[in-house]
Amino acid sequence: MTARTKASEMWQQILSAPGDQNLRESFVQALQETGDPRAEIFRLADLLEKNPRWRNEDIYMALLEQYQSSLVSWRAGFDSMASGWQSEIVFVRGLPIEVTVAASDFVDHAGEIVSMIPLRHLNLSAIAASTEVFQAPQLAQIASIDGSKQPWSGEPIKALAASVWLTDLRWLDLSGSDIVDADIEILAASPNLRQLEYIDFRRNPCRDPVDASAGYGSDEYGRIVWESVYLPEHGQELERRHGRIEWLRSLENFMEKHPPKRYLF
Repeated sequence: MTARTKASEMWQQILSAPGDQNLRESFVQALQETGDPRAEIFRLADLLEKNPRWRNEDIYMALLEQYQSSLVSWRAGFDSMASGWQSEIVFVRGLPIEVTVAASDFVDHAGEIVSMIPLRHLNLSAIAASTEVFQAPQLAQIASIDGSKQPWSGEPIKALAASVWLTDLRWLDLSGSDIVDADIEILAASPNLRQLEYIDFRRNPCRDPVDASAGYGSDEYGRIVWESVYLPEHGQELERRHGRIEWLRSLENFMEKHPPKRYLF
């Protein structure tokens, strides 16, 4: 098998298992072995990861410009497909793994989308108008959903909680979404959401039940003091009724870096 054929086969495997980091590394190695110009994309993506903006803004901006230039050719084909899906593809660390799309358009094109890109992260809009989006089997490969700044209370929350396809979902942004206490009760009671590790409830009329919302103390080095982390009363009420819920304890589980970045999953 030639390295070029191997790269092609690796890409097909990535499409089938977009969360597999080992496949990504094998794909990049195959690109490097053939001198494929796409290898430069991943080289620069790794350099950006190692040289964050806060460390040296000049270096970061120079690398970012090079990275964006290296993406132009490969991105063009994906952008052409995305226009047909009424969506926008976002490249993360060199791979087209995130899509911004209206819920109804995802329903119409989900099969085609996941056959063409290794989708892991969704930015969904207009969810209330198309709650059937949570019946899409393609959601099984989604690690994060940003559904912020739109109404979720009522039917959208019920549809989310009833979905059997969210088996890989770990990160969910529901900030600014009109969530009330009754909606949080539905989420807490759902057996389909037990694998979730982080939910953002900020800027909602509900009582925020997550441990991070209760505040915390830090030592002289800025590190979170473990003894200061606790669930607010609302979170305690939910766990008394439904047992331990990991998304209530995001601060406890991600003390090194909170809130956790969606691309961690």
